[in-house]
Amino acid sequence: MKKSSVRTVICILASMLLSIFVSVLAIMLSVELGFATNNSLAIALDEVKYYERLYEDFMDKCESVVIPDGLGAEVFDGVFTVEQLKSDGNAYLNAQLNSTVYKINLDSYKTKLTINIKEYVEKNQLVADGNEDEIIEAITDNIMDYYIKMISIPYASTIGSIFRTISAYFPYVFFAMLIFAIITIWIINKQNPHKKNRVFRYLAYAIMSGAITTLVPPIYCIYTNFYTKIQVYPGYLYDFIVRYIENGIRIMLIIGIILFIVAIAMIALSTYIKYKYIHVKHHHHHHSSDDSEA
Repeated sequence: MKKSSVRTVICILASMLLSIFVSVLAIMLSVELGFATNNSLAIALDEVKYYERLYEDFMDKCESVVIPDGLGAEVFDGVFTVEQLKSDGNAYLNAQLNSTVYKINLDSYKTKLTINIKEYVEKNQLVADGNEDEIIEAITDNIMDYYIKMISIPYASTIGSIFRTISAYFPYVFFAMLIFAIITIWIINKQNPHKKNRVFRYLAYAIMSGAITTLVPPIYCIYTNFYTKIQVYPGYLYDFIVRYIENGIRIMLIIGIILFIVAIAMIALSTYIKYKYIHVKHHHHHHSSDDSEA
């Protein structure tokens, strides 16, 4: 086998390996930035106005809880606010994601609700079927339990566990892929010491392959829209999940497009270097011919 053929085989193999390393790096970066952060959840929650819609749903359900006891919606006046629910919700979510315990202070809500109920009972001259204080306490406890249940996002603890696992392994795998990528680039460069256009061409092929691998999942998701067909209720929880997935897909798409642009730039650079090399060589050859004729 000729030396040039061996060199080509080595470069092709190195380029193939490099494309794998680039693909793994890009996909890992996409997952880390687009999905596996508490911030990505918080952004999606804000974008779909999750807590504002949750508050409305919660207040409707609270009214339906107290109506059978002859109480009106006004017993909740000044008890719960959107801002406080959002604050409690975010704090509770972070605790779930980080596998820590966050104890929401419900005393102020409970006290205010108890006072409101007693004032309503007195104002409307309602007669309790049993011990009034015990009935009121049962109602307020029921509402407080419901409050905790409502602000808790399903599977947040499991999601947090996945996030922590990804974050734990991410630096090691990322730097390992980075080192392997640098080694393969060094091999390609070593095999083409005097032909930089070939080096850039092999790098372009590897990066283009990585870009395609990275672009396939988000393009498939956008084309099929399979994630929008999930059956999740209520509506604001569904909107949050869909928006969270869409935001992650967008990050992956951006990273893939950046890689694609880098690959195109390297192909252009390779072509330019080759053209310049041929032009200089031809110019030098032309001068040499003139000198020999002279």
